[in-house]
Amino acid sequence: MKKWLANLLISILLCADKNKRSLFFYELKKEHSRQNFNKFRNKYMIDSTFRFNGQTIKFYGDGEIICGANSYIGDYSTVQSSKGFKVSIGSNCAISHNVRIYTSTNASNQNLNTSEPKEKVHGNVVIGDGVWIGANVFVNQGITIGDNAIIGSNSVVTKNIEANAIYGGVPAKFIKMKS
Repeated sequence: MKKWLANLLISILLCADKNKRSLFFYELKKEHSRQNFNKFRNKYMIDSTFRFNGQTIKFYGDGEIICGANSYIGDYSTVQSSKGFKVSIGSNCAISHNVRIYTSTNASNQNLNTSEPKEKVHGNVVIGDGVWIGANVFVNQGITIGDNAIIGSNSVVTKNIEANAIYGGVPAKFIKMKS
């Protein structure tokens, strides 16, 4: 660690004012998040207007992640893309907090008690333009969500969602078409 940062940390820790200490660590966490988001922007194809709305958002994997203009993703969300697969988020999308989007998962028809390599199921995830995904949603691999669709909070998306549709539940089921 750089000497100036170490000295700054020591002076903050020795500071008697709890509010100053709290503010310092809050700002330090924000700066760490900004650096992570810049790494995401350098590694993946993320539009300059895409917003990371929170400090604990994770993008990872050796696949592609493409994020469109004027979209955002909320705090505690995770996007994973396996090598050879992609997650594509359209423009003008609102993805709430604690949303999980993955391009791979363990195959269910296998013995998980063995030490053999586990089978994986893979598939691209495509989220159209103008999509609203509520809080705590899980999007399975191989899913396409059509333009202007809404996924209600706490849903698990296990099948494709058509454009202009509203879905919700576990698993997500059709509720109605938008008017």
